[in-house]
Amino acid sequence: MKRQVWLGLGGVVLLGAGAAIGWSAKPSALNARLYAQNRLIAVQVHLEEAPPDYILIAGDSQAELQDTAQRTCELEIVNGGLSGATAAVYADLFQTLKVPVRARVAALTVGTNDLNRKGDPTSTAGAARFTASVERIVRELQAVSARVVVTAVPPIGREVGNRLDPAAVGVYSRAIRDLCQRIGCDYADPFAHLRDGDTGYALPGALRDGLHVAGYRSVQRALEPALCPGNPG
Repeated sequence: MKRQVWLGLGGVVLLGAGAAIGWSAKPSALNARLYAQNRLIAVQVHLEEAPPDYILIAGDSQAELQDTAQRTCELEIVNGGLSGATAAVYADLFQTLKVPVRARVAALTVGTNDLNRKGDPTSTAGAARFTASVERIVRELQAVSARVVVTAVPPIGREVGNRLDPAAVGVYSRAIRDLCQRIGCDYADPFAHLRDGDTGYALPGALRDGLHVAGYRSVQRALEPALCPGNPG
């Protein structure tokens, strides 16, 4: 009986860990995939119930934490963000989804989970791997939306600079910009007002935990012109 109780508690702990991965300072590909098993169900339901004209938000926790109650460009938002996902993991997981209703525009934010110093993100090989993964995602999004906007990588807090490489924020953002020029997506930086210059770090108070933005509504407002150019709203 005790063994059954401990097994049951273990299952609860595993589910709790998966649900909390978006707030973890040390995400892993395995944890992201475990969390995604349940999260993808919700994303798929929302995609199947999407209206004829909507915005698809894609990416990691920086995307998932964006508020669907805030109607950007007066359009409904379907949030396909997956907390903890690297660019490579998101590319693998997004292709498992079915998108029956074509989006007006898709917005991709990814890169925070690719900044780990252990992966040597600023090396030529590291940047190439990241760029290849983002290209996979963009091409998947181009197949299900009329336009694709890819954002710059958000800044990080100085308290996580020992583990995450702030220099990679700029390296990856420039790689995204160059990729969009090459394959036909649009590049935007809705995090510009949060940056401490070109350091890769955020301004004091801009983030809540060294990783996540303290207020995502300001980011959504800053992104709106890129999502709906010419929209008077």
